[in-house]
Amino acid sequence: MRIAPLGRFAAEIEGIDLSHPLSDAEFCPIGRAFLDHAVIVIRDQRLTKATLAAFSRHFGELLVHVLNQYLASDFPEVMRLSNTDETGKRVVFRNGAEAWHTDLSFTNRPSLATLLYGQAIPPVGGDTEFCDARAAYDALDEATKNRIAPLKAVHSFSRYQTHRFPERPLTDEQRAKTPDVAHPIVRTHPETGRKALFIGDDVISHVAGMEPTEGKALVDALLRHATDERFVYRHRWRRGDLVIYDNRCTLHRATGYDEDAYERTLLRTSIKGTPTSPGSG
Repeated sequence: MRIAPLGRFAAEIEGIDLSHPLSDAEFCPIGRAFLDHAVIVIRDQRLTKATLAAFSRHFGELLVHVLNQYLASDFPEVMRLSNTDETGKRVVFRNGAEAWHTDLSFTNRPSLATLLYGQAIPPVGGDTEFCDARAAYDALDEATKNRIAPLKAVHSFSRYQTHRFPERPLTDEQRAKTPDVAHPIVRTHPETGRKALFIGDDVISHVAGMEPTEGKALVDALLRHATDERFVYRHRWRRGDLVIYDNRCTLHRATGYDEDAYERTLLRTSIKGTPTSPGSG
């Protein structure tokens, strides 16, 4: 097994076949690389939904996403992000991932990690960009760090869905499962102790205790800072790629591609996280 840096903070792991079960000892260097780099890439894999889920469990308990219409019919722990259905028929698919975000920030226990496996990849476009929210926080001036230290932002899945997909409202059951939740704008990583910006675009309804326009201006300014190119790694997908990222200290977004001309199918698993601050769940 070899670990090679990719860009500013991501890393690629070579020399491993994840279609076979790993022991805890074999997984250990992968877990260390995950904490060190926050985004790791393992190429040339041949995974099924079952082997993807089995490997994902090394990171923790798997979640079943609230948007159950996108779950694999035979494996609810696996989300299928694709512009084709499971029979291969082309469908209209808009997942809204073009906005910078961290997965499941709208829950009380946001996802610890996400694993994405590239099953079908377009020859052009469809990249994923990641930003290192740790380095972005470190680069802030002390006055800004002091200003945002006590602040919490309210993450609203209902707002996000209404803004992005007015034609696709949440069901009553989905809305009941995703009430608005407040998270610190500065999150301390529970394993490394590093601080990172914990923000997003569209999903944040307001900053608690601030006037709406002032809060929005603050979040927008922090997002512009965090997503500056010096903090960003752009992943250009190849079929068989497995990308694993730490939601506690990164943001990410999808880039566009010609959905009419090409198929793009990613299989996704999400790992259950912990509350973002003591006493919040």
